[in-house]
Amino acid sequence: MDTTISRREKERRMREDDIIDAAEQVFSTTGYSGASMEEIAKHAQFTRKTIYQYFADKEDLYFAVIIRGFQKLLCYFEEETQNGKTGFEKLKNLSYAYYKFYKDFPKTLELMNYVGYIKSKKEPTPKHEEFNKITELVAQKIAKIINEGKEDGSIRKDIDTMSGTYSAEFSITGFFHMLSVSGKTFLNHFSLNEEQFIQFNINLLCDAFRSKNS
Repeated sequence: MDTTISRREKERRMREDDIIDAAEQVFSTTGYSGASMEEIAKHAQFTRKTIYQYFADKEDLYFAVIIRGFQKLLCYFEEETQNGKTGFEKLKNLSYAYYKFYKDFPKTLELMNYVGYIKSKKEPTPKHEEFNKITELVAQKIAKIINEGKEDGSIRKDIDTMSGTYSAEFSITGFFHMLSVSGKTFLNHFSLNEEQFIQFNINLLCDAFRSKNS
């Protein structure tokens, strides 16, 4: 009996993943506004009825896509920050982890950054609440690093931890959002090397946190 339940649950999760994969492809191609549940169902090779058995609507499915994106991003953060010896080094490594994610999953990051444009007219759904929880985990990760740096002397003690956390989030996400939207045109117009320009901005952001003694 337990084996049957386990098998069904595995099949359910596989179907859900297939639907999320299809949704990400459609959202990336047509944008959120231009996407439809019918098109997503076609890409997933399921009926619309099947899609609605897993997700309430397009918004619910969008949040499922970006939740998975944030889960991947947190894995990148975890992997890269393990290499830092001080809080400042970890903050810098975290910024480069975001850069690596930007290079590996540019379309996913675009969708993640689009969340501010979603104007929901309904009560928060479980997926919406799950999204809020995972973005809080991102903030907690950054805050922990800042506190660690303040304790080991590598990050300025006069910086309020949460203000610094949200400032770092806004700065890094805003920079890469602008780069994804108009980066190629901007870089070509001013004859800038993308790699060097990104490194310069990451250093500029992180140096604002650096302690004078580090």
